[in-house]
Amino acid sequence: MKAARYHGVRDIRLEEISEPVTGSGQVKIRVHFNGICGSDLHEYFHAPMMSPMTPHPLTGVTVPVVLGHEFSGEVVEVGPAVAGLSVGDKVAVEPTVNCRRCAACLAGSYNLCREIAAVGYSWPGGGGLGEYAVVDADHCYQLPAGMSTREGALIEPLAVALHAVRRGEVQADHAVAVHGAGPIGIGVFLTLRAYGVDNITVIEPSAARRAAIEAVGATDIIDPTASDVVAELRERTDGAGVARSFDTGGAPATFLNAVRSTAARGRVVVVAVHQRPVEFNPTEILFGECEIVGSIAYCHDYPEVIDLMARGAFPYDSWVQTVPFEDVVTVGMEALRNQTAIKILVDMTNLS
Repeated sequence: MKAARYHGVRDIRLEEISEPVTGSGQVKIRVHFNGICGSDLHEYFHAPMMSPMTPHPLTGVTVPVVLGHEFSGEVVEVGPAVAGLSVGDKVAVEPTVNCRRCAACLAGSYNLCREIAAVGYSWPGGGGLGEYAVVDADHCYQLPAGMSTREGALIEPLAVALHAVRRGEVQADHAVAVHGAGPIGIGVFLTLRAYGVDNITVIEPSAARRAAIEAVGATDIIDPTASDVVAELRERTDGAGVARSFDTGGAPATFLNAVRSTAARGRVVVVAVHQRPVEFNPTEILFGECEIVGSIAYCHDYPEVIDLMARGAFPYDSWVQTVPFEDVVTVGMEALRNQTAIKILVDMTNLS
């Protein structure tokens, strides 16, 4: 089968490899669409963060690995001891792989597993940038009738966004700021809207991203290159600051602006991965008793995302585009790095 395998920085090879073998409790999926994530860009352009250069403690996998953790497709083979899935089912895959025995896993917070692995980085059954992937059946969520596998490939990043909103404990009457209108920022905005939040300000320097989030309903957008973000948000809230802030941008400015524009006893949710340290004095949150919380991946969030998607909560035409498999690096990775695209899905349906 054809697959995009990660060998190291700036070394993704489109190769012919053997199909993965379906084991007990597993299914084989013919991949239809796979999204390229910011984590994939970091692996390719900067340094391996998720791809193990030495054997992973949970799975034993090491590079080269078949990339792709945001994917959906069709079940083509069902292994022994699988119930509830059949050949022909369309599914989305939850890619995190957990030890199921540590304190976090036993408490139900499997996204905090200390030995966490991931399909598409550290999993022996391949990832979504291969024609086929084998995954544990209990990591598959059947798509409802009428939902396309193109939509199914967006469930993973939207689950990241929904989990962040849940971590924010947002109420419908809160004033909320979303710092960054990339895929996760758009997902956070759409989830907030689905939760009945109307007072949402989006902060985004890119004109293309501002246009994309405006197309899905954002009406209050600040260009941080043209305005003082903190002053603007304070002014719009009569000096109080917003009740909830989401750092979806992952830059020092997005974090600092979020902290400095959040109200007393408000909450800042950091959902973006920061590649550079931020110089920050904790005294900035001391006198306002502001909370800063992290949000990583998802935990029991897929069913709600699927339900909201089925009800039309996540329009995507303005911010998602598709490229063929052979263009995954030369077009897909480069376009996302240069911010000439917001979200790219790789179409895996035409591989022979």
